[in-house]
Amino acid sequence: MNEIEKRLLFPGCLVLACFQDYELAAKAVMRRLGMELVDMDDFSCCSSSVVPSMSDDWINLDAYNLGLAESRRMDIVTLCGSCTRTLKQANKKLKGDAALLEKVNERLAEAGAHYNGTVRVNHLIEVLDEKRSLIEKMERKSLDYRVALSHPCNVIRPSSVAQFDDPWRPQKMRKVLEAAGVQVVDYELEYECCGATLLMVNEKLALDAAAAKMRSAIEAGADALVVSCGNCYMLLDRFRHKIQEAHPEISLPIMFLPQVLGQVLDVSCRELGLELV
Repeated sequence: MNEIEKRLLFPGCLVLACFQDYELAAKAVMRRLGMELVDMDDFSCCSSSVVPSMSDDWINLDAYNLGLAESRRMDIVTLCGSCTRTLKQANKKLKGDAALLEKVNERLAEAGAHYNGTVRVNHLIEVLDEKRSLIEKMERKSLDYRVALSHPCNVIRPSSVAQFDDPWRPQKMRKVLEAAGVQVVDYELEYECCGATLLMVNEKLALDAAAAKMRSAIEAGADALVVSCGNCYMLLDRFRHKIQEAHPEISLPIMFLPQVLGQVLDVSCRELGLELV
């Protein structure tokens, strides 16, 4: 019997705090595909967004996380777009600059840590894409609804860091779902920003962007909108009441990628966290 592949799960603070269903679904689907996503309680913040704008020391946090994974001899799987970008950016810098790596390791030594530059970081979409041929061969259930996609911008951009998918017209999430037989609809605003980042500076603009994207998907015949980033879900689902206050005609279920894929692979609603919603 083949030994199950293991990778460390880096869910990110937003997923841990708000979207346990995303975490549960990701773990359940990857188990079905022969991979165990292992928890690592010692992981620290990824330093995304705020810290890099204030200090160059942001990279030490990511190096610490990468070093923890290296000590476990496992690569990292991420669920959050922001975590993905920050960890990948740090990894690229550290692997490409020996002097920087040495300097960072001097700081890590104070915490009893070290990093040699051997860990891979991949978002869940990348890992599922690796499993596409397996998904195509598996026994699958058909779904009675069609989905539209909202692509996680930080997973694919900047392309020099992400090194995955087309940064402006991403296709990998679509290919994963289509490999499972899911009906994916095209819609005009598929590749537009969902508006989540705008929440920090202009809530009205963010809500209008979300409403426009959802309306476009509805007009194209989608029965649900699929996301693979906590930020997208936060705006499109958790701010649903505010979106509908301004745009009462907008009503569209929002689902995480592994929840849709899990239904096709006959994973139970409990395992997919659908009973938590």
